[in-house]
Amino acid sequence: MKRNTPLITLLVGAALGVVLLISNMLATPSGKPVSYSAAAASAASVPATAAAPSSPAPAATESSPASATSSASPATSSEAPEQSPAESSPAVSEPASAPSPEPTRTTPTKATYTARVGGGGGSVAVAVHGSKAIAYVCNGSSVEGWMRGKVENGTLTLTGKNNAHLTATYHAGKVSGDVEAHGTDYSFSAPTASKSSGLYEATVSVQGKTIKAGWIVLGDGTQIGSLEINADSAEDAVTAPKLDLVTMTARLGNLVLHAVPVDGVTGSGF
Repeated sequence: MKRNTPLITLLVGAALGVVLLISNMLATPSGKPVSYSAAAASAASVPATAAAPSSPAPAATESSPASATSSASPATSSEAPEQSPAESSPAVSEPASAPSPEPTRTTPTKATYTARVGGGGGSVAVAVHGSKAIAYVCNGSSVEGWMRGKVENGTLTLTGKNNAHLTATYHAGKVSGDVEAHGTDYSFSAPTASKSSGLYEATVSVQGKTIKAGWIVLGDGTQIGSLEINADSAEDAVTAPKLDLVTMTARLGNLVLHAVPVDGVTGSGF
């Protein structure tokens, strides 16, 4: 009995092993062992995949920041043209409505001009004071003439006795044109008179006669003057006596002539 005990134990163990093997084979028909970790992972992925299509509308329309931004963009872009400063700001249009500056004058409206006439033999002086003008032309003897008139649109049109007349225009700070006296026509271009130059006139009545003298002083100090013994007649003029610019007087024999400037700046003599 003692000799058979190990053998019996071995046989019993073998039988139990066979039983366990058969039981295991019946429980798992597949020949491959089942991976519980893989099964668990696949089981967990199924709910995640299935849950995704369960709420498509809320994700697209309620909680997406991109959708909110895109839906607000058309409204913002449609309002932008109305709020553009270039189109709606009143300050932008102010410079266009500002009055345009007046054109710069080419010559002063109050000035005196002196010059020799073209070809020499005489001088001319023009005094402009606003819309009025006085001119004098003389050759130092018989040819002389006083003229008066108006200035319109930069053009001077002056007339005097014995058909004396002057027509001139402003150009680049000069008065240029033509003047005629005693049938003699002169062209001229006179710049603005300097401080020592200008036009002077003296008038005195003697025994019912008007004696009138005129002097043109050029920039170099040269004087040219003529004197009418009887300004009310058509008698020829003679050479005027020299004018003292300090005392503003000239002597004709025992007669003293007191001269006054004909000045476009101050309006003297107008």
